[in-house]
Amino acid sequence: SGINAEYGGHRIPSADFLKMWRNYDQDHSGFLEMKELLLLVRDFAQLVGERVEEEELSESLRQLMGEFDINKDGRLELEELSHIMSVEDNFMKTFCNRNYLTRKDFDQIFSHYDTDNTGYLDKEEVMALLNDILKFHETKDTHIPIPVLKEVYKEVMKACDTDNSNTIQKCELALLLTSM
Repeated sequence: SGINAEYGGHRIPSADFLKMWRNYDQDHSGFLEMKELLLLVRDFAQLVGERVEEEELSESLRQLMGEFDINKDGRLELEELSHIMSVEDNFMKTFCNRNYLTRKDFDQIFSHYDTDNTGYLDKEEVMALLNDILKFHETKDTHIPIPVLKEVYKEVMKACDTDNSNTIQKCELALLLTSM
């Protein structure tokens, strides 16, 4: 059960998942509280063209929380929400055990995380990449807590954002990947 949030039969790219998280975690607490979850579920119902009554929505939300709120604190963490949404597998697993990256590998990585095809990686895209890299080095394949991810992001931007654009250009990604 849960929200079947697939994109035309495909799982949600991790960068899009983090953008969605940031959109609904309106108070930037690192959790989705009930009012934020209500917005998410309501928006999703509209997206798939379902008309849902408030009472039905509240009951669906209670069921979701009962099943996916693992620590029963009345709010969802990033990891808990990823169990509800259909998020892609860790894309970086393919590359992290290699001694070097080919130009083709590098281009694939950049293209994969540049989900909006802007030619650079914005904050959420960089955080999705870092999350996947850090998850690879963890013993279990879980999302890294948002506060930890934000700290790593700040350090990476200091080291790799050489033009101070608050984005990672393709040439700057090389700095990041060679240091990992």
